[in-house]
Amino acid sequence: MVKVVVKDNITEWRDRVRAELNKLAMLQIRVGILGSADGELLRIAYVHEFGATITPRTARNLAIPLSPSARNKSPRDYDDAWVLDNGENRFLVRNKRSRDGGDNLEFLYLLVPKVTIPERSFIRAGYDAGKNKILAACEWAARAIVFDGISAEIAAERIGVAGVGIIKRYMRSGAILPKSSLTLASAPNKTKPLIRSGRLANAITYEVIKA
Repeated sequence: MVKVVVKDNITEWRDRVRAELNKLAMLQIRVGILGSADGELLRIAYVHEFGATITPRTARNLAIPLSPSARNKSPRDYDDAWVLDNGENRFLVRNKRSRDGGDNLEFLYLLVPKVTIPERSFIRAGYDAGKNKILAACEWAARAIVFDGISAEIAAERIGVAGVGIIKRYMRSGAILPKSSLTLASAPNKTKPLIRSGRLANAITYEVIKA
């Protein structure tokens, strides 16, 4: 009589896969501008994500730059500037000598009592636009647990990296509400919202926590 001894290799594999998938289900992956970012960046992200109405705290008006040279300065930096009121709008201007020797007006700032910034969602809208890609990343991570033997933590990290990439690509896609003509006047070569300096996009990150 011949005895055949069969070693059970499937049980250990099955138990590991089940345990890691259960761990993955208990993890929460957060993608966006997280609490570790500085306060100014968090405020900027909030304003763009949900929109806001901004009013001056100490001055009578907000000064909206109308030229690239005025963007990184303050109205107080111009000793020769004066207020021009055309009956509809108020501007901070200064006289500027033209090349032909004549005098021109240089419009530095538009003076307004408040500014309403429209919603330019990039996190929620990026998620909505990239749902299929996020789902694919989750499916890929689950398969990697089953077939490649990675842990739930590594799978969650890979999903987080994929989520960051999806949001950043959406920000650069041109799908966000375009800039206003006033904003373009002060930064004519930066036509896409949210990525003028790249600071906001570079701050997109993720974290993995237990749910």
